[in-house]
Amino acid sequence: MRIFATRFMPRKPILTALLLLAAALGLAAQRPHGAYRLNKLQPHDLVVPQGDWQRSLNGMWAVQNADSLLLPCVLPHADSAILLHRDFTLPPHWQDRTTIVRFGAAGAAILLYVNGREIGYSEDSKTPAEWNISRHLRPGSNRIAVKLLRHCPGSSLDAPWNHGGITRDISLYSLPRTHITDIRITAGLDTADYRTGLLDVMVDLNREVHGGAVEVELSGHGLTPVRLRKRLHPGDWFLSLAPKVGTVLPWSDSLPSLYSLVVRLLDTEGNETERIVKYIGFRSVDIRHGLLRLNGQPLEIRGINRLEQSPIGGQYLSHAEMRRAAILVKQLGLNAVRTLQHPADEYWLHLCDSLGIFLFDEANVNIRDTALLDNQDWLNPILDRLNSMYRRDRNHPSVIAWSLGSAPDNGYCLEEAYRFLRGKDNSRPIVSPGAWLGRNTDIVTPRNPTPAFLARCAQSLQGRRPCIPLELTPRNGASLREYWDTVSAHTALQGAFLSGFEAHEIRQLFAPAEP
Repeated sequence: MRIFATRFMPRKPILTALLLLAAALGLAAQRPHGAYRLNKLQPHDLVVPQGDWQRSLNGMWAVQNADSLLLPCVLPHADSAILLHRDFTLPPHWQDRTTIVRFGAAGAAILLYVNGREIGYSEDSKTPAEWNISRHLRPGSNRIAVKLLRHCPGSSLDAPWNHGGITRDISLYSLPRTHITDIRITAGLDTADYRTGLLDVMVDLNREVHGGAVEVELSGHGLTPVRLRKRLHPGDWFLSLAPKVGTVLPWSDSLPSLYSLVVRLLDTEGNETERIVKYIGFRSVDIRHGLLRLNGQPLEIRGINRLEQSPIGGQYLSHAEMRRAAILVKQLGLNAVRTLQHPADEYWLHLCDSLGIFLFDEANVNIRDTALLDNQDWLNPILDRLNSMYRRDRNHPSVIAWSLGSAPDNGYCLEEAYRFLRGKDNSRPIVSPGAWLGRNTDIVTPRNPTPAFLARCAQSLQGRRPCIPLELTPRNGASLREYWDTVSAHTALQGAFLSGFEAHEIRQLFAPAEP
């Protein structure tokens, strides 16, 4: 189903070359060319099946001048465009299956080639780009090549420090011919007691089926395993399952209870053809009487703004680095992270799910030229990026709010973006940092306010909307303690996301006392 209009990139090589030349020269004008995706798969939750069905393509890639480059990494500083390639061998047991290539983050723009054929194009630099390359592969050795651009028309929506390149993991994965393309999991709580789990699982398939079944099994935390199998009828493309769930342990920052959810696809003979395992948390997020609540209780956000930067890998962070950062967040007594200027690496979301860290998940929409906010030509590229974030991250219990990006002001495009996202997800609040008191933000999010301004804001918002500053930086002689004393003194002020601080200052405020 087409959710919004998409105008594709010209398929003829000469038109593609002209487009690349314009992008390489930095001609990212105020009007997008509409070619922000070509043949790219629709965004979805991670659906790699269990088993020997995934291969990493991280490592050394050859460059056109016979040098090599270790990926993931940012582009070398002098290069506005670079062509890289590497060979791989298709495993014999992957024959007659569907092979997907996946770039966790690549851009500002990326063109993909397989065995010399142009396959696709993508501009969103901070959510996955995936292509089905099955029909372009041959038995044995194959060559995959990418052209990376530092600048493209979509650069107008990228963060200013995004230097281009491949900054997250690259991989191949294999699926059966008939396979699961997406899983949407709604794991809520009955608001009558906030203890009874409510589960709904929507499974999308890649094609019409002629029969078979989908089975889900939920287990964990002493729960008697819950199983439900539902038949697929001829012509089905999707299936919804809502097994009855009893009493569960609600997910929270202090008790991040996760349950195992196994989704199995069965053929007409009852044989398992695919198995996908997810870890989910049951929780309820809402706003009542002007307060942001989790599982019926008001929240206090003790947050930090987090950039994906590493002294070793630049914009690429290893799993070990992310784990150390997540543990430090908990040790400092913090309980929330704003994924500053773009969605975080998927591994970071899994860490936050398991450790109990709230996420304000921010879209890769960084509009510095406020004229674009009312330019309807930019609406579709913005919605495309929002949709990519939403469909990738919607099943994570740690994501308690969506952010429409980091635009400094409000406008038509963000108002429509709010309506678009609210139409898809009514289970989380949406914030628009530049909207202030506009209708397209559920939480008021002032940036770098003074303590006096915060106090006035709290008095005016009491009982209407929560107020959570997204960037709280001590200034004008005020200390971090003065800011937090102001936050603690007003019910409508439900915390803040801190920036411009030293770790010892946070430890003095929030860290648990030493025994």
